[in-house]
Amino acid sequence: MNAAVIPVRSTTGAKQRLGQRLDPSRREALALAMLDDMLAALVGSRALDLPAVVSSDPVLLERARSRGVLALDERQSQGRALGLNGAVAWAAEQLEQRGATRLLAIPGDVPLLRSSEIDELFEIDSPRRSVLLVRSGSPGGTNGLLLSPPTVMQPRFEGESLAAHVNACEQERLPCTVLDLAGFALDLDRPEDIETLLDAAQDLQTTRLLRHWFAGDLRNSTAA
Repeated sequence: MNAAVIPVRSTTGAKQRLGQRLDPSRREALALAMLDDMLAALVGSRALDLPAVVSSDPVLLERARSRGVLALDERQSQGRALGLNGAVAWAAEQLEQRGATRLLAIPGDVPLLRSSEIDELFEIDSPRRSVLLVRSGSPGGTNGLLLSPPTVMQPRFEGESLAAHVNACEQERLPCTVLDLAGFALDLDRPEDIETLLDAAQDLQTTRLLRHWFAGDLRNSTAA
């Protein structure tokens, strides 16, 4: 069974590095729009059997349920939020217990994610590749981690995560492949990432929201 999980922190105080361009209420709305776009990509994947969200935020968990996605409350583990890697590791255990044999973990800020690229990952032969890593467009980052089986290794997101994942695979002698997929490349984290999304061809909730907010900037840019 193929599963995928998106770990999502609370939208309260989300994306503070975008504070130069967006106030807190807009950053919260943007985080929800990104989640909706990513959930749509999971639900639209032909290869995916079990899409899931792991979070400690009741609002986000209910939002996932309303879209037909399994909601995993990480507070059930230790009564509190576990942090990004702890949440993914706990979710991997829960999904493996439900029968998942492969697990794709994707951070919650990859709004250009495509169902077809999720399908592409799961079509890759699993017996020879225990770990598939999808490179982030940001230097050194990981925006996709496909594990076969789900608990074959501990996730190492954040910071120089790509090197950390590769090193862990080498130490544990796990077959590892690094891939580049366009829809996984952008993680919305910096003010300049907003410009990239404004130029994106996809018609998504995230892009529509940003274009609504920055319509004046777009008109001025076109006029120039």
